[in-house]
Amino acid sequence: MRIVVLFLLSISFVFALKLEDISQVMQKNIDESLKILEQEKTDKTKSADKIFALFDGIFDYDFMAKLSLSTRYDTLNTTEKGQYNRAFEANLKKSFTDKLSLYDSQKLKVVNLTEQGKRVFLKTSMVVDGKENFVVFKFYNKDNDWKIYDVDIFGISIIQTYRSQFKDVLANADFDTLLNKLSSVHFE
Repeated sequence: MRIVVLFLLSISFVFALKLEDISQVMQKNIDESLKILEQEKTDKTKSADKIFALFDGIFDYDFMAKLSLSTRYDTLNTTEKGQYNRAFEANLKKSFTDKLSLYDSQKLKVVNLTEQGKRVFLKTSMVVDGKENFVVFKFYNKDNDWKIYDVDIFGISIIQTYRSQFKDVLANADFDTLLNKLSSVHFE
């Protein structure tokens, strides 16, 4: 039994994203995503599903959900956290899928990887309308596996945007209202 457990643990570390591999893995996944977008121009849902398959193992959606709700997250019970995490991830993915129609052959290239304390930022560059813009993927080390916990798109943090919107909703309503809006409305 101990051998089986050790084997399963070793397999999980084989697939863990290591610090020294972040730039290469992300550029490979970005390039593959751009190919998918070129090939599947008419079906954005199919494109999104293929892109999510590339990146789902790198994003920590549960941690992103927690960060977006801030201190309120800790007041939720286990069932509410599960419902909220699923609704948050679905909303985030729907937002991404909706924005795929804006894609117009832009290229996204890794610029650099910088370490700031326990966090790592992967800066990528995209030229839009002749102007260079940056998308920064923010990583943290989760059990020797580097995961994305936020993305700054052209200087705007996804998590900060959600947090601000959720705070506004919760100022005038309860958690169930937020959960319903998250499930039916496009945030971000």
